Amino acid sequence: MKTKHGLLSILLFLAFTLTFSFDSYAQPPKWAPAHGYNAKTRHIYFPDHNFYYDLEKRSYIYLNGGNWSISAKLPSLYASFDLGRAAKIELDLNSDSPQKYNKDHLVKYKGKSPKLGSPGKSKKNKTGNGKKK
Repeated sequence: MKTKHGLLSILLFLAFTLTFSFDSYAQPPKWAPAHGYNAKTRHIYFPDHNFYYDLEKRSYIYLNGGNWSISAKLPSLYASFDLGRAAKIELDLNSDSPQKYNKDHLVKYKGKSPKLGSPGKSKKNKTGNGKKK
């Protein structure tokens, strides 16, 4: 009887260990870059659509009827957008609620297109079309 309990305990332990280890290696969203994000980045802000993705919790934070909602799946409201080509801002916020700073983000990142260069910066013009002195 002790052998059966010992064997059962080992099997349960292995089952839980494998379950949690596979969960920690879940795939990133399809729109995420192949190289990943900066280690300090916790949230991705999509300024053109005004919603967030929490990298740690693997969830979307978005406005739904005037209230902020959280979803593990991309809300149908945004399903038609190509998030791979969308402007993205990497946020280094030590918070579970980036939406608390949404008013600031709306102003700070309005019209930004950081997908061309570093987060929050536009790609530098290398063609030499600037004014000559």
